[in-house]
Amino acid sequence: MSTTQRSESMNAFFDGYVHSKTLLKQFVEQYERALRSKVEKEFQANFRSFSQMVSCTTAFEMEKQFQAVYTIPKFKEVQQELIGKVYCDIVSENTNDHFWTTYDVREHVVYEEHRNNKTFHVSLRRDSCELICSCHLFEYRGIICRHAITVLIRNDITTMPDRYILRRWRRDVSRAHTRVVVNCNGLVSTPEHLRYDDMC
Repeated sequence: MSTTQRSESMNAFFDGYVHSKTLLKQFVEQYERALRSKVEKEFQANFRSFSQMVSCTTAFEMEKQFQAVYTIPKFKEVQQELIGKVYCDIVSENTNDHFWTTYDVREHVVYEEHRNNKTFHVSLRRDSCELICSCHLFEYRGIICRHAITVLIRNDITTMPDRYILRRWRRDVSRAHTRVVVNCNGLVSTPEHLRYDDMC
């Protein structure tokens, strides 16, 4: 994450809670409020992921695989890549050695009124199902790209290799930041606090 992205991320987190004239005491209170809101949204999203299911749009077995394990927002991203496979064609195939085969995948890209063809290079190591695509979507965003999906389907690989189903997008993962206890009620004197104060 670049410095600019980190700054924008922090601005988005505090947006609506603090401004340039916020005092330190107010900042701490607003920080707690922002954190509480973030944790609550995460709980709601987790509940939706466990209680709802987005229907599949293709007949690919790998879509059902992602549907069963990914959170709803991440599954929708993967689903867009599966749908986008419709715009991809393999135009050439080159076996480099007995392990790697490189495919040129042409994608028909449509921007508003403009049509354009763009070629991506996908390398597949058949023995381990390792994929490398020149778009680097998996490296940047952690989801498999339509070009790699096209190559997998061309090679009759119907289920997604485990290495491309990332743990961080799974719905059954307990995220550490949701287990953080936030003092949402300000300073409250409990018998334990009073006893500790007496000791000091």
